[in-house]
Amino acid sequence: MSTKPTIAQIAELADVSIATVSRFLNNTTAVKSNTSHRIMEAIKELNYPLPNDFLISNNQKDKRVILINIPSVSNPFYNDVIRGAQEAALRHNYYTLVNVQHINAFTESSFFNLLTNINLCGAIVLNALEQKYFDLLYKTIPFVQCCEYIENQNLVSYTSIDDIEAARKVTNYILSTGRRKIGFLVGPERYKYARHRKLGYLQSLEAADIPLNESWIIQLSELDFNMAVSSTYQLMSQKEHPDAIFAVSDVLAAAAIRGCRNAGLSVPQDVAVTGFDNVDISQATSPSITTINQPKYQLGYMACEFLLERLKNPNMPPKQVSLNTELIIRESTQK
Repeated sequence: MSTKPTIAQIAELADVSIATVSRFLNNTTAVKSNTSHRIMEAIKELNYPLPNDFLISNNQKDKRVILINIPSVSNPFYNDVIRGAQEAALRHNYYTLVNVQHINAFTESSFFNLLTNINLCGAIVLNALEQKYFDLLYKTIPFVQCCEYIENQNLVSYTSIDDIEAARKVTNYILSTGRRKIGFLVGPERYKYARHRKLGYLQSLEAADIPLNESWIIQLSELDFNMAVSSTYQLMSQKEHPDAIFAVSDVLAAAAIRGCRNAGLSVPQDVAVTGFDNVDISQATSPSITTINQPKYQLGYMACEFLLERLKNPNMPPKQVSLNTELIIRESTQK
């Protein structure tokens, strides 16, 4: 019969005093980042059962900084989400710090060192998280997920949309215009939004009894404008090419329009193009882009509210909310 590991065992493995481990667990005194890291590694190795709120101490009310983690600054979608989160934080006299960083094996050390080096009260994570990083983050700091989330978990609150339904909405609209050869331009599959929007697209094609042409699905390694232009050009230069392109972001849709033109095709006369997100570029392009409006500001604002509720009441059940989307029809799909 296994016995629960002790604080003394953690202290021995981390090569620190029992008092230091106690201070770390109770968060009553600052512990240096390298020491915190060693203690956390010992806790993981011994499988020491941490209480969910071990970082929420008596002085938690003095912590007023919330970390907002995003994967990149190249996607303007994040701007309004951040603005919503910041305004919710300020309303409650909290401050925000934006961190631009993927969370993976290459950044694991620097990211979790950041969490222990700054006097944070919690985090709003917009990144795609592998399960192991979700678990480690859950043991390290109170956090909520926004837009991206780990599926089938009931530990952490999140705000998002139904990407599958929204993608079906887009694909069905394209089909209603008489287009039957629909290409799909999507980012990395590590993102929930990419997987779900692809699934919605495939479901609509199947429901309409339209055979899938795998060569018309462009899976990009990153959400990169120039890469999308080049990939679209190659696709549309083929003798047999789509008469519509569903891009999973407005940035990719703008790139698709450029790629079509480079291939000598006109949008929307020869090819219809749709985007997703309803960011400023969707109205700045010519033609303007048919897109899905996400409630970006509300997603960020509500995520921050959920985090602040969690800080006030650590035992509160998580809230997991899917907000509504709207199809906005513009010039890129209207002949």
